[in-house]
Amino acid sequence: GVPLRAAVRTGNFWVLYVTLALAGFGCFVPLVHIGPYAMDAGHPESFAVLLVSLIGLGSLVGRFTIGGIAGRLGGMNLLALMYLGMALMLVLWWASTGVVALSIMAVGFGICYGGFVATFPSVVMDLFGAHSVSGIIGSLYTAAGIGTLFGPPLAGAAFDAFGSYRVPILGAAALAFIAAAAIYALLRPAPIAA
Repeated sequence: GVPLRAAVRTGNFWVLYVTLALAGFGCFVPLVHIGPYAMDAGHPESFAVLLVSLIGLGSLVGRFTIGGIAGRLGGMNLLALMYLGMALMLVLWWASTGVVALSIMAVGFGICYGGFVATFPSVVMDLFGAHSVSGIIGSLYTAAGIGTLFGPPLAGAAFDAFGSYRVPILGAAALAFIAAAAIYALLRPAPIAA
């Protein structure tokens, strides 16, 4: 496998880093803002809370089911599919105010979010081997921290500026689409350095 110092010098590391930051921007936007969005759409607070719970439930399902099929479908394909699924669920959120659509969005988003979390370590293992996998994953996850730190506050600022959640939701979806496209571009593993 590749030592951490060598992995950091590869393009694949930085593509994974950027895609994780981009997806991270949108990851916590629904968790923070779907409740107020639902209440603004006229739903009771209990439904707003239920939507956040459904994201969490979907995430558990994604973590326990998606990771197990990564070996059969290929980790890179599955990671790209999870990012794409997150983007599509964000578009569904943008287009919806109804109970059924928002519930489907919450569960689907949670499954894709949990699925990408479960798939990411196998992608790192496929690309860089076992030598420094924990250090590489830990370094990459700083990108998720950046995305999740700035995503919800920027979405809130966009809501304040535009008076609507449309711009932050579509922005998060666009970032997830870009992340999916970048992962599809990475489908060939990097050569393992000795």
